[in-house]
Amino acid sequence: MVEIDLRKGIDKNSINDKISTFSMKLSDKKIEEIKSLNPIKIEFEKDEPIELFRLDNKLYVYFNPKPMPIGTELPPPFIPKELDFLEKMKPPSILLIDESSESDHKLFWLMMLIAIDITLLWFYYFLYKKFKPLIKLKNEINRFYEGDLNIDTSMKGKDEISEVSNEFNNAIEKIRDLNNSRKLFMRNILHELKTPITKGKLISDTLEEGRKKSILQRAFLRLEFLLEEFVKLEEITSGKIDLNKKEYRIVDLLDQSLDILLIDKSQVEIYSNLTKIEVDYDLFAISLKNLIDNAMKYKTEGKPEIVINSDNLIIKNHGKPLKKNFDEYIKPFNREYESIDKGLGLGLYITNNIIKHHGFNLYYYYSDDYHIFKIQF
Repeated sequence: MVEIDLRKGIDKNSINDKISTFSMKLSDKKIEEIKSLNPIKIEFEKDEPIELFRLDNKLYVYFNPKPMPIGTELPPPFIPKELDFLEKMKPPSILLIDESSESDHKLFWLMMLIAIDITLLWFYYFLYKKFKPLIKLKNEINRFYEGDLNIDTSMKGKDEISEVSNEFNNAIEKIRDLNNSRKLFMRNILHELKTPITKGKLISDTLEEGRKKSILQRAFLRLEFLLEEFVKLEEITSGKIDLNKKEYRIVDLLDQSLDILLIDKSQVEIYSNLTKIEVDYDLFAISLKNLIDNAMKYKTEGKPEIVINSDNLIIKNHGKPLKKNFDEYIKPFNREYESIDKGLGLGLYITNNIIKHHGFNLYYYYSDDYHIFKIQF
């Protein structure tokens, strides 16, 4: 329905052909007839030039432009004086029918949802393909962090991730070669040291009984023990060792540590009880030996004290405060606490590693002029 037709030469069918693309056509009914049938009106803001009515599952769109208010002045370029009568003319009202059904709307939105889902799936696949090399690199780095050198991060491609992965793989290969060289060197040096120690033990056994024979036998036994200790420490630092855990009394572990140090119990003050812990006997004795050895070397007065509690072990000695944070002293080859004439600076580093391998924690604090090391079980 077109109330006023100002478009001469354009018939109704031509208009319908043009708007059929939008699933709409001109209505054969007048707006008054539609309103008389009590349709459902879809409200818009006030003074909008469009009204929507739903009747018999059809949507009617009524365009009802308002006439220009009297006295309203338009810019000269648009309304010449000879055409000022147009200011008072009301544009034609048009009533259209939306021919798209509710099922058409549902189908449209269904297709839109399917298209969005496909787009999201494609986008996810695109991101997965892009980030897959990065995920692989992350997993390989985690394996490297755990001590596994048998990893391969090489990738084909010229993007930044591939370049980083290939450079990291080159670094791993160099580390692997150095590690193999170190292992070969360690085997050779240990073998070369073991031979003279064994010969020395045999020669000491041939000596006549006496103080010199006892001293030599004890010295060679200590050298042999230190050699075995060195092998175990090498395994610990490389991260490849299986702990042979059994339940032992702490006092027995302390006795073994003192025997390794060749010192008498009278040189330390032990407050003991019958507390037992599950540890690797030899390795844990080494960690205690290192802590007792440090307490003996760096005490300024009195005896080192060892206190055995039900859930911890405390080793303390009187001494001057540390110059740096304790974390600096549990790093390898720290010679400030263990000077070059007394060691290689590996004692606390090795001790901390052994304790961690057992699932315990090593704590340090300085109080009342005492260095206090606590192993928390």
